[in-house]
Amino acid sequence: MGLSKKRQSVNGKAGPSKARSGPQDDPLRAAPSDPRTSPTRATLCDQIFEVTELPLTLCDAQGVPQYWAPHGDAPHDPPEVYQGLMERYRAATPACDRPRIEFLDQSGFYAVFELDPDVVVVIGPAVPVPPEGQALTALVAARRVPDEQRMAYIERMGRLPVLGVRRFATTVALIHLLLKGEFVTPEDILRTDSSLSLNIDQSLTHALFTSRERKVVHTPASFEHYVLQAVSEGNVPKLKQALLSPLSGAVGQMADDPIQQEKFTFVCFVTLVTRAAMAGGLNAELAYSLSDIYCQAVDRLHEVSSISRLSMDMCVDFTNKVATAQGRVRLSTGISTCCEYISAHLHEDISLAQLARMTRIPETTLSRHFRNETGVSIADYIHQERIKEARALLQYSSYSISEIAYYLHYGSQSYFSTVFKRFSGVTPLQFREKSKSLRLL
Repeated sequence: MGLSKKRQSVNGKAGPSKARSGPQDDPLRAAPSDPRTSPTRATLCDQIFEVTELPLTLCDAQGVPQYWAPHGDAPHDPPEVYQGLMERYRAATPACDRPRIEFLDQSGFYAVFELDPDVVVVIGPAVPVPPEGQALTALVAARRVPDEQRMAYIERMGRLPVLGVRRFATTVALIHLLLKGEFVTPEDILRTDSSLSLNIDQSLTHALFTSRERKVVHTPASFEHYVLQAVSEGNVPKLKQALLSPLSGAVGQMADDPIQQEKFTFVCFVTLVTRAAMAGGLNAELAYSLSDIYCQAVDRLHEVSSISRLSMDMCVDFTNKVATAQGRVRLSTGISTCCEYISAHLHEDISLAQLARMTRIPETTLSRHFRNETGVSIADYIHQERIKEARALLQYSSYSISEIAYYLHYGSQSYFSTVFKRFSGVTPLQFREKSKSLRLL
């Protein structure tokens, strides 16, 4: 029986559930004193999710999901996550008398408690801070989510509620009262998890002892500062000199598997490089998008040497782009805001009135200052950015010229071709043909 069928039987919408004689035959249905007024546990889960937006999953004694909210073709997380949470819960809380909060990799925290010997509730995850693109990509890799499910999983993670541990514990206490009818305080739940800090302290003590015994310390902070400074300066020679120089220390261990260790290291590194590049003047949207692309690229690699090469290429690429950005005149805040907005909305209609409202600068003043700082009018700047995007699409995509004109908000292919030739010196067709011939060389 598939999971979706199990969910239907809980709601009483499928044939098999109607044949059950009472609550004792269905572990997901409470045993109410008055079945006409007491809701099923499944219905309560739906209502709780509607209010809290926290995913809820009802598992059997083996940790196999039987019902979940929000509804979908599959639970929020892969099956291994629920089974792992169940094992940790059983091992840490033999009596199973109150909810337990579990921190699981970088996905946030969960709460687990037992309704009865056959049903265990898993609440979460909730996250203390909003997850970002590269963190989500790393999580998908760590969870080994199938390719066809990755986008849906990332979207679900991006919609998770942002809660601190204390607020999460309070919410869990209320859910526990609703589903089990037993009152526990947030302090009771947090005291249950005092072993978390103990385990962390134990691990920290062991890690420090081992590093001292082996005389291996982390990579010096001065090296990290030097590399990131080179990125923010757009200084490629300085960067390469730093990356190719002998170095003492080592990257801390984040995973037992060497490939996973390299991938985690890469994600940490690209996050720092992205911030340094933005500090050096690289457009934020460009920097974040480039970071996401590199995280997706590293996820497809399965050799340490390939990941190391990609790390070097990534760092040099960011630094080159910073150097290009710094070649432009430094812009005032209002004009810089306009440029960033234009870059992010090339596929939409962009008007002077929109930019003026956004920057709170009068239209005539904005037009004058924009030309003074960039050397071109706002209209020409929009054309320049759109044609730059068009050249990339002509070179690297299979979109037709008419499709590119449509996406870049040009009214007709002929008008697009006229503007393209004005800024590129050739027609779109000539540019595409020339790009193809160059790739064949």
